[in-house]
This record gives sequence, structure tokens and C-alpha cells, in this order.
Amino acid sequence: MPEENESGFKRSGRLFAALAVLRYLASSDNKPLSPDEFDPKDNIWDRIGETNYKQHYSYDELVRLRGKGGTAWEAAKEAFQSIPDLLQPGLPQTNTFNARELAQHKAGYDAQMAEYRKKFPRLFD
Repeated sequence: MPEENESGFKRSGRLFAALAVLRYLASSDNKPLSPDEFDPKDNIWDRIGETNYKQHYSYDELVRLRGKGGTAWEAAKEAFQSIPDLLQPGLPQTNTFNARELAQHKAGYDAQMAEYRKKFPRLFD
């Protein structure tokens, strides 16, 4: 969960992680997408768009995941339910990240992924 005083860049990293986990669980990806896979010049909206559930997995895939139940569905549900808390005002409106902003974005991603890994360790090995 984001802290109240987290920067928009850190929250953007958390949001990126939640969307990456949803994509990973509902697709055949072998690991969640990471901020390290992007060029620092890629802005937050490019990054989030890459993990956007509308573009990368369908309703049918999510329904199939729900039908399987178990840990994967619980993790997907957790990631999906975390999104509203991450969409607080203040997400960055920037075209690129500078070094400090990119570090905050990655720190948010790492913090959110750590929460998912702690709750669902087998899914992310």
C-alpha cells in the first residue's frame, strides 16, 4: 500500500507493478514486466500502457484465471484491488524521467512487488 507522503513517481512504480502482475498472471509471460526493460526516456504513460490489461489480456483470460482459482487468482485479485489506492492525484505528467524520478519509480515498483512476493512467494520464483 502506498504511504500518504509517497511521490507520484513512487506511486507510478507501484501502479506499474500492479498492472505487470495482472498481465503476468493472465498471460503466458514467464515473469512480470520490469521498469528495467524500458528506456529512461519512456514516460510513465508509455510504461503503464505497456502493462495495460486492455491491451495484453482479455476478459476471457481473466475469467479463465478466476476459474482456476487458487493462489494465482488470489494474487490477481489482490493486484486488481490495489489499483484504486494507486490512482491518487499526483501521478507524474512528465515526458521523461530524470535519474531521481526514475529511482523513485523503480523504488515504488520494488516495494509493490515485495508485497506481492511476500504474500504469494511461489508465483514469482
